[in-house]
Amino acid sequence: MVKSKKINVGISIGDPNGIGIEVMLKALSERPSNDNCNYIIYSSHGLIVNQKKDLNIKSLPLNKIESFDEISNNSLNIKEVFTESKYEFGMFDKHVSQNAIISFKEAVKDASYRNIDVLITSPIDKNLSFSKTFKYSGHTDYLRNYFNEDPIMLMVSKKLKVGLLTEHIALKDVVHNITIEKIIKKLKLLCQVLNKDFGILKPKIAVLSINPHVGDNGVIGTEDQKILIPAINELNKNEDIIFGPFSADTFFCNNYAKYDATLAVYHDQGLIPFKTISFGEGVNYSAGLSIIRTSPDHGTGFDIAGKNIADPSSFRHALDLALDIHEVRNKTL
Repeated sequence: MVKSKKINVGISIGDPNGIGIEVMLKALSERPSNDNCNYIIYSSHGLIVNQKKDLNIKSLPLNKIESFDEISNNSLNIKEVFTESKYEFGMFDKHVSQNAIISFKEAVKDASYRNIDVLITSPIDKNLSFSKTFKYSGHTDYLRNYFNEDPIMLMVSKKLKVGLLTEHIALKDVVHNITIEKIIKKLKLLCQVLNKDFGILKPKIAVLSINPHVGDNGVIGTEDQKILIPAINELNKNEDIIFGPFSADTFFCNNYAKYDATLAVYHDQGLIPFKTISFGEGVNYSAGLSIIRTSPDHGTGFDIAGKNIADPSSFRHALDLALDIHEVRNKTL
C-alpha cells in the first residue's frame, strides 16, 4: 500500500444512539478543503448516510471503502466494519452500543498498523459498552491493555492541562491505589508528554493534595506527608519542576495558570474544575501512548440526541489537538 501524503485521521463513531455521529459530521463539515487530511470513519455506510439525512447535515460526499487504496481525498471515507444501520436516538440499547465498540476496536487496530496517523474516538456509554468481549472501564483502559502501555488521562484545553493519577475507580479505593512509585512514574510520564507532544522543554507541574488542606499537618490525614511529598522531593533532587502539593479547594481560583500542567489525585478532583473552566473546549488525550488518540470531553448526550442541537466544538478541538501533536512529534523525529 502506498500511503497518501495526507494525514490519515481515523474516527470511531461512538454510540450510534447518541450525539457522536452528529458532532463528527458537523465538525468535519467545517474543515477547509486544503486541510491536508483524509478522514476514515469506522462504521457501516448506511448508518452514516441515514444519520446525515435525518439530521440534515451537509458534508463532503461519503465514500465507502474496503481498503486504504480506495481513499478519496475529497470525501468522508467510510470503512465498513459492520453492516447494521440500526439506531434510535436517545435509547439505551446494549446491542446497538456494541457497534460503537466494533468501530473503536477496528480503528485501534489500524492505528497500531500505522494505517491511520491519529485516532479520534467519539463517546461511548461505559455501562452499555461493557460485555464479554469488552471488559474495560472505557477507551483508555482498553488502550492500556491493547498496547501494554500505561498512558495518563490528560484533559487539555487552551486554558489548562489536567492529568489524573487515578482514573475511573471508586473514591473509597483511591488511596489504596496510590504509591510513591506510581506518583513518580506518572509525573515522569507527564513531563515527557509535555516535552514530546507539546514542545514544552522545561515544564512546571503542579500536584494537588490527597487530603483537604494537605491533611492539615496530619489532623485530616497523613497520606500527603507519607506518600505525595516524598515522591515530589525525589523528582526535585536535580531541578525543581514539580510544585505542591496544593489544596484543591482554592487551586483552581487562579493558581493553575502559573503551571504547564496539573496532576489531580482522582477523577472528580481534576475533572470538575477542568470542565467548569473549559467545557466545550476540552479534549481527553491518552497521553504517553505510541499512537495519538484524542476524544471530546463530553459524553454520549442521549438526552439531546437526534435534536440537531449538539455542539461540535469539543470534537473540533479533539481533532485540532491530535493534528497539533502529530506535527510536534514529526518535527522531533
